[in-house]
Amino acid sequence: MKIYAPTALKWLAAVTLVCGIVFLSGIILIFAKISNVSFSIGFTLLGGLLGMLFLICYLAERTRVLSIDNEKIILPRGVSINGKMVFQKTVVKWSEIGSVKSNFLPGDKIISEDCFFHTLGLKDGRKVTFTLFSYGKDEEKDILETIKRNIV
Repeated sequence: MKIYAPTALKWLAAVTLVCGIVFLSGIILIFAKISNVSFSIGFTLLGGLLGMLFLICYLAERTRVLSIDNEKIILPRGVSINGKMVFQKTVVKWSEIGSVKSNFLPGDKIISEDCFFHTLGLKDGRKVTFTLFSYGKDEEKDILETIKRNIV
């Protein structure tokens, strides 16, 4: 089984850890009774509030893990099936896939970059559309090659 995680997951984990350290150092400074109390309270509030924000983002991003094994591909939440967004993981067996198409969508270069929308044409007529830009260019290429290689 091969598991692909979004590239932002590592950064969110690191920032959450730094915020946790700032929060703990603020608590230590409060109990150490330093003369500048506002400094230690500021550390505690800054680390605590930002830490909670980044922790929530980290936990949300962890649900975007894509996994591939010998029998199926498990796509993350946010997949579109026949034009309708699905907010849970989607499991597609290799034997169900009839075709794979990739459509290039140019970005505006201000808010969005260029990306590909990949569509799996299933043998029962459904179309599963998803993006892979959050995993990185190399992983996107690897995932697509694996899908094309495993189509029965």
